[in-house]
Amino acid sequence: MKNILTFILFSYCLTLSGQERYVNIDGQKFRIKEYGVGDKTVIFESGMCDSLEAWGSIPDTVASFAHVFLYDRADFGKSDTSRQKRTIPNIVFELKSILNHENICPPYILVGHSVGGFITRYFASQFPDDVRGLLLLDPSPEAYVESMSKRDLEKFIKLCADTIRTTYQNPKYWKESDEFIPNLVYMKNLNISKDLPIILVNATETNLYKYQKEQIIGFKNAKQIELIGGHYVHRNHPELIIRYIKELTSLIKD
Repeated sequence: MKNILTFILFSYCLTLSGQERYVNIDGQKFRIKEYGVGDKTVIFESGMCDSLEAWGSIPDTVASFAHVFLYDRADFGKSDTSRQKRTIPNIVFELKSILNHENICPPYILVGHSVGGFITRYFASQFPDDVRGLLLLDPSPEAYVESMSKRDLEKFIKLCADTIRTTYQNPKYWKESDEFIPNLVYMKNLNISKDLPIILVNATETNLYKYQKEQIIGFKNAKQIELIGGHYVHRNHPELIIRYIKELTSLIKD
């Protein structure tokens, strides 16, 4: 009896801690983690240049009440170097291909940090029947860039390029950053249901509240929450992020 209980406990711990593995999509390797309970899948989409470790222990806690999926995008973490241009449609296609390959079925709650907000919003636009909620964590606001003068935009582009190249020596990390401005075109006229539950969290230190707010204008079930601190709100307030995820998953009716 003791051996049976030990085996059950061990199996349960494995389910919650998750084991990373590698998925081959058309000859390209992606590192993923998939674990948790239930049929509601929470997908974590990291910010630019971040690996799945950026989420810390949040996915482990979420796995106690939902199915969890996180991965390294091409060029980041332990995934292969990208073969496709780093456009938002290409990135979303890769994500959808991984989900299909691994038979990770909807409904999905998408959690996107920074530029991950672009990716999750575009995914929701392309696959509206699959997505049942969005959690946007200090998301990149296209309205901020669009408000710039030509001269300010040129300075912004140079600053971004210089910062990425100084921080990351490997050129593979530059690809997604170099596509940031061109990718803004894909954020126009997104076909996202106005009934979709959305929680948008903005950080006080980035001071982009009024620009981020435009991403949820017209959505009936959206709210914006401001948290004290810097851009990585999930590191500063993990317990609140978990609460918001649980709130969104609770809205999915079986």
